[in-house]
Amino acid sequence: MAFKMSHRKQEIPMRKTRAQIITFANIKGGVGKTTAVTNIAYLLGVEFGKKVLVIDADDQGNATKALGVRDKFDRREETLWAGLSRKLTFEQVMVESAYANIWVIPSTKELKNAQTEFGRSARGLKLFKHLLKGAQEQFDFILIDTKPQVNILLQAALSASDWYLIPSFPEPDSYDGFLDLVSECEEICDEENSDLRCLGVLLSCVKKIPAHDSYIRFIGKHLKQARVLLLKPGIRVSNAVATGSLHSCPAVALPSAHSVKEDYRKLTKAVLKAVELGAKTARPDLPRLGVVKQTIEEGYEEDLKIDDGIQEINLL
Repeated sequence: MAFKMSHRKQEIPMRKTRAQIITFANIKGGVGKTTAVTNIAYLLGVEFGKKVLVIDADDQGNATKALGVRDKFDRREETLWAGLSRKLTFEQVMVESAYANIWVIPSTKELKNAQTEFGRSARGLKLFKHLLKGAQEQFDFILIDTKPQVNILLQAALSASDWYLIPSFPEPDSYDGFLDLVSECEEICDEENSDLRCLGVLLSCVKKIPAHDSYIRFIGKHLKQARVLLLKPGIRVSNAVATGSLHSCPAVALPSAHSVKEDYRKLTKAVLKAVELGAKTARPDLPRLGVVKQTIEEGYEEDLKIDDGIQEINLL
């Protein structure tokens, strides 16, 4: 039964600095996008003391579940759909998570209607701008989890964001749709949000095997040439991710999650350093990214023989 959690609407003090809004996006599903959002949010809030708002813009609601609010919000009032469809404020639809300093705007199945409802409307691209009015003065970070497809919610999220981050796996198939995604992001930058920049590519589920080592060397070299950061470290494969999903919590919240917590902690520090220094990177070289796609399709092993230097970008 849905119920109102009115006590959750506590006042959040105004912040001295403007929140950084980061959209996590990948057209390909199953590449650790929601895992990255929830684990980085946990570390930012619990370990680094940052005020974090997580927006679950994927109708599957996995971020809502992982942050412990799936059964703790009013499904008529405290949802992203309610905020967008009824023009409510972020304060009216956010709920406090199970973890310190983290608030969530939950997802529900009604988000499936967003493309039909807003896809052709004049205000479609401004949905998140309107929703988040005033939010950047109350939070340090706003993280947006998105569905693995180009739709109006992704476009609206990018239109309101400072950064987009691309979670991926260290495998050639994970590059599918990469060029289309970056092209879409850069089009938003040209037409709607000139401040939008690519924060980089995050590789997770990394194994110490030759295939992954080869791919990381290849993609690191070419992403650097295309002016896209390969964030370091990659997140090592860990059973803690599946365990966290089973228990509806971020993997890094588990006492046994040693390696994945170490990796995500280093990565979160890298993200903090990049955005807090205002490190606005150059925009991606789309033609160069197209060459990478073609090279992957033709087989990248020969390319590695030309230059086998590892080009991962270390922001620490």
